[in-house]
Amino acid sequence: MKILFIRLFSLLFFLQVTVLPVSAAEQLSLPAPDVEPPVVIFDETDTEIEAGIKTFTVAVTDNVGVASVTLYYKDATDMVFKTKTMRQSTTDPNIYTADLSLDPVISDKLEIYIRADDVSGNSIFEGQKFSPLTFTIVPVDTGATEVISTVTEPDETQKAEEKEGMPAWAWVLIGLGVAALASGGSDSGDDEGTVTINADVPD
Repeated sequence: MKILFIRLFSLLFFLQVTVLPVSAAEQLSLPAPDVEPPVVIFDETDTEIEAGIKTFTVAVTDNVGVASVTLYYKDATDMVFKTKTMRQSTTDPNIYTADLSLDPVISDKLEIYIRADDVSGNSIFEGQKFSPLTFTIVPVDTGATEVISTVTEPDETQKAEEKEGMPAWAWVLIGLGVAALASGGSDSGDDEGTVTINADVPD
């Protein structure tokens, strides 16, 4: 009986020394730190974009939570990148967008890269500052064909008619004048004749 009591006491002491510290350590243990950066999905297949307002869209997810998504952009003539905070979509929390006004007259090249940060401070980039995503800005295609009107020069026959031809009423007046002179020259006397010519005034 005494031996059994000693054995039970030893077992209880062993459980108290080993099990209780393990359970206490489990209760006091801190969660593992978040070292996983966000995941960024950006479609960069189309390297030509039309002039005007361009909306850049990116999908960002994270195992804990996304803190911010930033678009970095510059023209080919700019020395440094400008920043624009991308807005979270109201319909899809994983979608972020930003609008840029593009004018090919100012610059026909655009360079961008995107940075996503999670709530734990982890960051990831789509593109890099020294290796950005490059796009070519093209004018808007309206689909309308330009009609160019040409002035055709007159042919040789028309030119000859313009040089040699005279209006019919001019020929009538010339004929009447010749007839009047002829009738006046046939008189033997010195009487002067009077000739009256009636003709319509040309339009």
